[in-house]
Amino acid sequence: MPAAKGHALAVTDRLAETSRLQAQAADPAASVWVSANAGTGKTHVLTQRVLRLLLSGTPPERILCLTYTKAAAAEMSKRVFDTLALWVGMDDARLKAELTRLIETEPSTGELHLARTLFTRAIETPGGFKVQTIHAFCERLLQRFPLEAGVAPGFAILDDATGRTLIREAINETLGEATRDRTSAIGQALTTAIRYAADEQFDGVLADAITKRELLDALPRRPDDDDGMDDPFAFAGELLRDAFGVRANSEPDAIRRDMAQVIDTATLKRLVDALSGGSKTDVGSGDLLRNALLASGQQRADTLAGYFLTGKSEPRKSLMTKAIKEEHPDLDETATSAQARFHQLDGELRAMDVVEATLALYRLASAVLQRYRDAKAARAALDFDDLITKTAGLLSQPEGAAWVLYKLDGGLDHILVDEAQDTSPAQWQVIEAIASEFFVDRGAGAKTGSRTVFAVGDEKQSIYSFQGAAPEMFAAMGAKFKARAEGVGMPWRPTALTLSFRTVAPILEAVDEVFADATRTPGLLADATITIRHAVKRVGHGGLVEIWPTELPEVTEETDAWSPLDETTPSSPVTRLATRIAATIRGWIDSGEMLASEGRAVRAGDILILVRKREPFAGAIVAALKNAKVPVAGADRMMLSRQIGVQDLIALGDFLTLPEDDLSLATVLKSPLFGLDDDDLLTLAHGRKGTLWKALLDAAAASSEFKAAADQLKRWRKEADFMPPFEFYSAVLDHDGGREKLLERLGPEAADG
Repeated sequence: MPAAKGHALAVTDRLAETSRLQAQAADPAASVWVSANAGTGKTHVLTQRVLRLLLSGTPPERILCLTYTKAAAAEMSKRVFDTLALWVGMDDARLKAELTRLIETEPSTGELHLARTLFTRAIETPGGFKVQTIHAFCERLLQRFPLEAGVAPGFAILDDATGRTLIREAINETLGEATRDRTSAIGQALTTAIRYAADEQFDGVLADAITKRELLDALPRRPDDDDGMDDPFAFAGELLRDAFGVRANSEPDAIRRDMAQVIDTATLKRLVDALSGGSKTDVGSGDLLRNALLASGQQRADTLAGYFLTGKSEPRKSLMTKAIKEEHPDLDETATSAQARFHQLDGELRAMDVVEATLALYRLASAVLQRYRDAKAARAALDFDDLITKTAGLLSQPEGAAWVLYKLDGGLDHILVDEAQDTSPAQWQVIEAIASEFFVDRGAGAKTGSRTVFAVGDEKQSIYSFQGAAPEMFAAMGAKFKARAEGVGMPWRPTALTLSFRTVAPILEAVDEVFADATRTPGLLADATITIRHAVKRVGHGGLVEIWPTELPEVTEETDAWSPLDETTPSSPVTRLATRIAATIRGWIDSGEMLASEGRAVRAGDILILVRKREPFAGAIVAALKNAKVPVAGADRMMLSRQIGVQDLIALGDFLTLPEDDLSLATVLKSPLFGLDDDDLLTLAHGRKGTLWKALLDAAAASSEFKAAADQLKRWRKEADFMPPFEFYSAVLDHDGGREKLLERLGPEAADG
């Protein structure tokens, strides 16, 4: 059989199998747990399942579809309503064909009629079809049961910007309190913490700690602390010491003294004498130990560390050469024993540093968190994490949860969870609590209708660990729901989708090769025995994976301090890589490189450049592409206020608003809009008796360059009084040539800003 024909048959078989699996996942009568690779049609399966649920007679308000982002919720909702809208206007023959394909059996007359009414029913039913993020669902639940959840009725949702402001204020207030009284517990915590983080890093560490509030709330207390009066940080310190192997009541100074005394002075002298008669290495070690003899305390410990340990604080493999060992076996044994003790003490000292730093961070972060919570309470506001934790707490209360679940139970029969690999433990707690009623009622025979749980996800695609995502829980929760479903006789179908409709074979083959050895990628999947394999629909389409050599920083020789003009600035690896990529793309376009899937030459619009982070590469690649005359859409995101051209225009606006602002005027004059240099500014500014603006007007009579600048600024001042900002800046850039001047100096990439 020809290879192409064999591939075609294989693709046909895979398509048929994938269609069967997708139909199985969309079956409204069974609970389904779907593990799906990227590009295998997860959103399609979700849409199909919702449509089949509606066709089976499920009221729209009894379906809850939880997605991870608002964009995903909008896409899901759009697909469902677009399909329902199409059904309304289809003729009978076409609608029958569509429904037959969907439900895999010929629809009845009643089902045809129902399909035509679903669009109106989904829109007009109170509550309607709910496709929302889990945060939106929790917000709606808390608004319905505020007193049971312990939140203020009519609470507000804290947006990200306000939340960051409140955290910033809480940090400032906490640090202010700690600074005013350094002898207090929080003051001592600050003294300890600043040894490990300084400047902006310190604020970042505290802000990160706030995001782990569940750890701060879960600080353990002593078992006998009935009244809660003991200091939880002290008990946490005891537990941390025990976990890190630090002796109780030990102090850093005491450990350092022990380190200095691991070998007595007499033995140390013998060791110095023995090493002095050995090789060059032995002599160097002897000189080091001779310095230790002359030192004491911390200084001796630091010197001994150079002899016993490597730069990575690991024990040196050999403390003396073979000849010295054979001549002084007792010294070798003593030194080796001292080294082991020294290494143990060094590890204990490092562990104590970790314990102290952790406790200091605990104490500071807890104080910041409390202030942040007080600020939210004063505004009757909740942040997004509060929505989840408050809802989880509401549903975990024995006395109140039954009522809440009863009310929900009257309105929910099916739960669908999208991107389940990015669901956090607290979010799973909410989902599990809601779905638990499904199994209780089914097992008790209270309801005869089908009630299902559906989830789709892929552990390999989890990207929200910074928001608490726990991809390993996708498999764990699947096993838990499976046990519950099978325990009450509910159909359960685990499904795996592996056929990619999106990516070409060479790309996926490279991915499979990278992850072929599970020992090299521990933690990627909860079940390490599973082999990662991708199938492709786009057989025969071109693809190539290249691994380019790493661009390393250039090493330049230091020049004489008195010859600054001889100094060369090395090009950065980022710039060189961007230039290389731009040159490669330029080469494709110039040579007419064929795009096999389209049967034509490659165009700039066919190329997408992906980066792990926007900085520092995104700006460099846009600049390199523009320099190579490759059409490029530009940066997809930027901070406008950081763009030099934008800063020049803002400075112009500042001057026109306040002509006495000398700094803004100086900035404008040196900008590409006028192009004056430092000598020109010195001529204007040095010795002036008034503002820089007055000095420019006075100098205009004697210099044509100054006169042109003064006349232009006077005209702009008049226009700024009567023109809105957009029209004014448009005139500056286009009518007065500002855009051309800015791009000429700053480069074509400045056009984006």
